[in-house]
Amino acid sequence: MRRAALIAAVHVAVVVAAGPAAAQVVSDRADAVAVTIYREGDAPRVSNFADVTFFARGGLALITETRTVDLPAGRYRLTFRGVADGAVPETAALEGLPGETVERNYDFDLLSPGALLDRSVGERVRVVRTNRASGAVEEQDAVVRSGPRGVVLETVDGVEALDCSGSTERLVFDRVPDGLTDRATLSAVVDVLKPGRQTVRLSYIAMNFNWSADYVARLSADGRTLDLTGWITLANGGSTTFVDAPTQVVAGKVARDSSTRSPEANLIGVAPQCWPAATTTYGRGRTRERREEGPVVRQDFTEISPAEDIVVTGSRIRRLAEVSDLGDYKLYTLPEPTTVAARQSKQVRFLEQAKVPVKRIYSAKVGIGELSRDDRDGSVGPDIRGATVLLRMRNEAGAGLGRPLPGGTVAVMEATGGRPVLAGEAKLKDIAVGLPVELEIARAIDVTVSPKLVSERRLMRAGRSYVRYEVEVELTNAKPVPVDLEVAHEPEGESGLRVVSESGRHVMKDGAPLWPVRLQPGGRQAVRYTLEVDG
Repeated sequence: MRRAALIAAVHVAVVVAAGPAAAQVVSDRADAVAVTIYREGDAPRVSNFADVTFFARGGLALITETRTVDLPAGRYRLTFRGVADGAVPETAALEGLPGETVERNYDFDLLSPGALLDRSVGERVRVVRTNRASGAVEEQDAVVRSGPRGVVLETVDGVEALDCSGSTERLVFDRVPDGLTDRATLSAVVDVLKPGRQTVRLSYIAMNFNWSADYVARLSADGRTLDLTGWITLANGGSTTFVDAPTQVVAGKVARDSSTRSPEANLIGVAPQCWPAATTTYGRGRTRERREEGPVVRQDFTEISPAEDIVVTGSRIRRLAEVSDLGDYKLYTLPEPTTVAARQSKQVRFLEQAKVPVKRIYSAKVGIGELSRDDRDGSVGPDIRGATVLLRMRNEAGAGLGRPLPGGTVAVMEATGGRPVLAGEAKLKDIAVGLPVELEIARAIDVTVSPKLVSERRLMRAGRSYVRYEVEVELTNAKPVPVDLEVAHEPEGESGLRVVSESGRHVMKDGAPLWPVRLQPGGRQAVRYTLEVDG
């Protein structure tokens, strides 16, 4: 993982090295940062560190930083430390510079135990150990001979492997090797015409961000209305923390270029490779035995850092996100600046709609292909299934909604015995204002459907062949209340579909015929229809 940190604070440092070619101005931190996150794919439920990093990996964000720098006149390197560790350097834009940009660079070989050892082969270090017998801390000079995949040191005692003695061991380095940095850095060679303090704006695309929408729908006791709450889940899978950043999310599918990605840092882990036969040294006729008795305290040289605030947190913001148009997309602006720490997901409320009218529908979708030959001749029992339970609304102001609804997961709660119970979860696609909303939440137990293909005949008419299907669907309502059912025929690629006879009038929905039925308590009814398709 790359290591970086970004704290919204005013801090400016100016460093000018000897000689005009090496001159450098360093902006150590941003004054302020704004974040706009673009969604990629569907969001899984984020419950641990691995989920956060996996979910955030495919998304991106536009980062806009405001920085104040003291700029001398002339040509030199202007360095911005602490940018997002997933920055895509070729997307960087710098505004407010009193001059022009000649060259841009991105330094992402970040300081870590593995990188430090890899750059220190052949260098002198100090080994600090705790004597197991006396408890005294002892220090010894050594030269790194290999690492980090099995660190080998050369001391006056010979050659030995690090972290294999059973004692507490650590290495002390006198300096950081050239080329390593503790924070991701963007730099540019600039030509500045007029010296002075300047406020510049640095913007760039960064990877490892994503967002999703989640909803909770609470059905009323009579089932005729629901209260709908929407939450935006922000995910930051990188190592950069954004503190009190104005944050926006964009709903809609944004075209992406697969080549737009951040450079991958050379991630190097540290793994002890102890020598066989319980030996850790070789040379000078001396062998140190590895003792098993007593406590063993080991230096942790892994590159897995703590996942700060992994737990999903709920925002206390009372105001809701503002929605506006962004070309063909919808832009949600969070009502207050928020902090999303490195490797964290966070939820902020964006929707609160009470008493939204809702209608419960039981649906049965029937396709010819699902009815086998055995079903037709009656050699097997009837195909009896539970009807699909749908909740249907309209996304209109007059129907209690009237806001763009980004796609996400809806958890539907239904009150029973004075306490809420999960009635089901449904996937919601992006829904624009004015469109219907339909949530598929369950399969009913006491409202059943039994479809049957009564006959199939291949016919000719005017030199063209076609197939005629006769279908019967038996519906049963074992509930103590009336229910509304819909029998929908799924074409399954059938061309030229025509309804030639039916037991009740059909309507068309999504290009397919549909028969609405109202069943009384304990009622039973058969829907019969005959279709012709080209064939």
